[in-house]
Amino acid sequence: MNGAPLLDVEQLDIAFAGARGQAPAPAVDGLSFEIRTGETLALVGESGCGKSTTALALMGLLDAGVARVSATRLRFAGTDLLTQSEASWRALRGGSIGMIFQDPLAALNPVRTIGQQIAEALKLHRGLTGRAARSETLELLREVGIPEPARRVDDYPHRLSGGMRQRVVIAMALAGKPRLLIADEPTTALDVTIQAQILALLARLQQQTGMALLLITHDLGIVGQLAHRVAVMYAGRKIEERSADALFDAPAHPYTQRLLAARPQRGDTRTRLAEIAGSVPLPGTVAHGCAFAPRCTFAQSACHESAPAWRTLGDGGLRCILDTPAAGAALHDRRSHAA
Repeated sequence: MNGAPLLDVEQLDIAFAGARGQAPAPAVDGLSFEIRTGETLALVGESGCGKSTTALALMGLLDAGVARVSATRLRFAGTDLLTQSEASWRALRGGSIGMIFQDPLAALNPVRTIGQQIAEALKLHRGLTGRAARSETLELLREVGIPEPARRVDDYPHRLSGGMRQRVVIAMALAGKPRLLIADEPTTALDVTIQAQILALLARLQQQTGMALLLITHDLGIVGQLAHRVAVMYAGRKIEERSADALFDAPAHPYTQRLLAARPQRGDTRTRLAEIAGSVPLPGTVAHGCAFAPRCTFAQSACHESAPAWRTLGDGGLRCILDTPAAGAALHDRRSHAA
């Protein structure tokens, strides 16, 4: 995973038009990250933090009449995504960049068979038609673990279970042989057994193809299984990024600490799960200071006055003015007393 990044994002800003007379509401503010070939970066945080909006911007799917997207640099495989025509986007989207959407049923056309939908992607991005497209469609269905693909290929989406529909969406995303796969909450609404199968499938496909993976999720259990690096978002800003091992071993930002503390522990059915009081602020409502300060146990007066700058920490960095080891120790003490 050395060499130049496959995806290079620097100072990405996304704002949505406000009501008449109101300023645009920022949904993503100064987001920067890189992904290299074969690497998995997890983008995590609560709902409303800007994760899915970022994914849609990377796919060129935000309505230019509603959303304003700008960046110092937004490059994929050396191509400037900010200057692409719609024709160029059609070639990239679903081809070199694939995406798994949150809701597989909504992502599939209910009046076309799954085979027709996969074949359409094969025709658009690889020029395959007729028997060649049919053969490759069956191979893709086998690859993602659909049983009896020759029988299932002519089924409509409503005839498939949630897990099978998700596999079909993955097959469609793989049809263009993507170099980057964006997975937006790929296991939402699936039971734990199917979740495990989908995660194992993504890991196997990545190992076989060498594709990069941008995993968008709020489930830290998934992150621990797949990610090499983790970027934590809050209220549209990246507040911590570390290697997965470093972040899970010693989370630095108070928000990251609280997210990890809220995870269910295997075999522990008696301890009440930790909660983060309050909610993520609405876009454009944070005028001063750290957006997490109103919910932070360790917030000081300075936290409410000015937004913290990004600073380097170990193999990554964070956005917090607090001395993180002290904050971590205090959090540990609070847990111990609570127990």
